[in-house]
Amino acid sequence: MNLKEKIGAIPSQKIREMIKAGHIKDADEKNIQPASLDLTVTDEAYQMKGTFLPRLGETIRDIIKRGVICSVDLTQPLQRDGIYWIKLKEELNLPKDIYAFSSNKSSTGRINLQTRLLSDYVPRFDRIHPRYQNSDSYQGSLWLEVIPRSFLVKLSPGDNLNQLRFFNGQSRLSSEELKNIYSKYQLFFNEDGYSMPEEEVRIRDGDATLIMTVNLNIGEEEIVGYKAIHSNNVLEYQREGYYSAEEFFEPIFTPKDGQLVLKRGEFYLLSAKEFIRVPPSFATEMVAYDISSGEFRTHYAGFFDPGFGYGKEGEVKGTPAVLELRSFDNDFIIRNGQPICKMVYDRLSEIPDLVYGQDSLGSHYAAQRGPRLSKHFRV
Repeated sequence: MNLKEKIGAIPSQKIREMIKAGHIKDADEKNIQPASLDLTVTDEAYQMKGTFLPRLGETIRDIIKRGVICSVDLTQPLQRDGIYWIKLKEELNLPKDIYAFSSNKSSTGRINLQTRLLSDYVPRFDRIHPRYQNSDSYQGSLWLEVIPRSFLVKLSPGDNLNQLRFFNGQSRLSSEELKNIYSKYQLFFNEDGYSMPEEEVRIRDGDATLIMTVNLNIGEEEIVGYKAIHSNNVLEYQREGYYSAEEFFEPIFTPKDGQLVLKRGEFYLLSAKEFIRVPPSFATEMVAYDISSGEFRTHYAGFFDPGFGYGKEGEVKGTPAVLELRSFDNDFIIRNGQPICKMVYDRLSEIPDLVYGQDSLGSHYAAQRGPRLSKHFRV
């Protein structure tokens, strides 16, 4: 297997080869996505005194010995704002020049369940690189820090809360490449199904990003978003299409003045005006817009697989992104059409043999419109 043939994010068929070659241990091929691998929770879990990061040369188990409060029985719900470390089933034996990044899955982010990947010897969240082991390869176990921010959440062994993406080199598009790709594939559509010409789209040259704006005008008396409520109701992660929205969220209707106050510390789900497309030879990530525009976080799960809003042959005319927001500074007022986040595009080393939305993947959000709640809620 040669993972250095082409530079870029590693697609599904190459991830499958990595599993067979032993570079990803104890992984199930059914968890392969178009350009990522869903990671799997085990039944080994601990409540921690706080958030830690390993030092170089230090394992996660070294930290647990000094930072643990107690072991946790996953048959009981995790408490709101508790800090939990859960061992993941998969382990890595990455070859030279392969590195990885982790992010929340959409269903995790939409219930305000914060997850961050921890790995042996790596003094960073959500990233793995051989340089942290001072070696030509990376070998180590994987753990997940899990913090329920809004609800009591019950997990089970086998749950998939986060995903890991693999890279063999610099994959991010330059400004010029992004403009060319936009012209070729028409990456943004409007709600009427018409492609947005490049002159109407904000493409930032400095960091090669597309700007997305918030939609607070979906329609008169229509729901434009949701705000998480403080409740002792338990959300069981394995249940799909089970809960009613009012048990956990209150609806936000189209504001008459076109603006919405984000209360400090509260969690909101909104949607973008732009319908985004991700052609199969690319993957996309949502990143913060600009810290100088306000201290609010615009996403907890910011990765979009190849084929999102595009399909296999370009038959889909875009899909609006759901925005997960929390204000950390003061109460923050956002207005309809305000820039809210940036989208960056990565090239894949090959076109994947899977695309988002195909039946075998169980893609829950392929047809979402507006501020879609997570898969756990009845539509």
